[in-house]
Amino acid sequence: MTKISPEDDWAKFEGRISTADIRRLRTKGAIEKLSLTKMPTLTARVAQALSYLQSVDQLWLWCDVTRTAMRHVIAVPGLRILDVLNIVRPGRLESFSDASNLEVFRGNHCLTEEDIVQVAKCKSLRELGVQGAGLSSRAIEAILELPKLQSLDLEGSEFDDAMAERISASTLMTSLDVGATRITGAGLKHLCKMTQLRSFDLWATTSIHENDLDLLAELPNLEYVSVGECSDVASFKAETLLPRLSAVSSLKRLWLDGIELDASQRASLEGRYESVRIT
Repeated sequence: MTKISPEDDWAKFEGRISTADIRRLRTKGAIEKLSLTKMPTLTARVAQALSYLQSVDQLWLWCDVTRTAMRHVIAVPGLRILDVLNIVRPGRLESFSDASNLEVFRGNHCLTEEDIVQVAKCKSLRELGVQGAGLSSRAIEAILELPKLQSLDLEGSEFDDAMAERISASTLMTSLDVGATRITGAGLKHLCKMTQLRSFDLWATTSIHENDLDLLAELPNLEYVSVGECSDVASFKAETLLPRLSAVSSLKRLWLDGIELDASQRASLEGRYESVRIT
């Protein structure tokens, strides 16, 4: 079934689709947002029909997509933003170097080291989401070669202190998510050399201790930070954590997860910052 939602400009496919279904969308001209959801694996045969579309600005694939099919997906005319739920066999990722308009790619929890190396051939990328990816020093070096990359999401990956030292060489990146990774205070010290950072997600970094967060005060442009834990044993205490965060003079937005706060502490935070999320 295909639905067009005029209120949010989404063209939405749900369930099993055919190449003819996709080709019929050509009559709509340029498409701002297209999503494929609740459907079987997107294969190369069906994905190839996407090239018949005049153009698509944002494509959301909430389904499994084969690596072979991805070659056709990234060839969609005008594609600028691409979100993929899960990339599966067969095939290998290729042709990202041809995706000259692609600025945002998020392929979380499904990418291998080789996948990242191939994705990093897309030199127009400004935002890259590779949560849970198979990281390695080779993959990190490939990411660092992206000349326009400003936002990197590595949550849940094997990102460690050695990789943190290499990533800290970036002078362009302004948003970094390393939540639930392997970094320790030593890795955080490297990352806090990135004085251009505006957004920093440290959620569930279990080897970073509260006193390590004093390093955040070294980031003069930091506007957003996420801190919290996923265990039942709280290691961050509001009475000592909040003064540490208040030392970050540029901070405007805050997300605290799993940290117990009383009513006065909540009120103090809400009075100090533009946005506060407590979960």
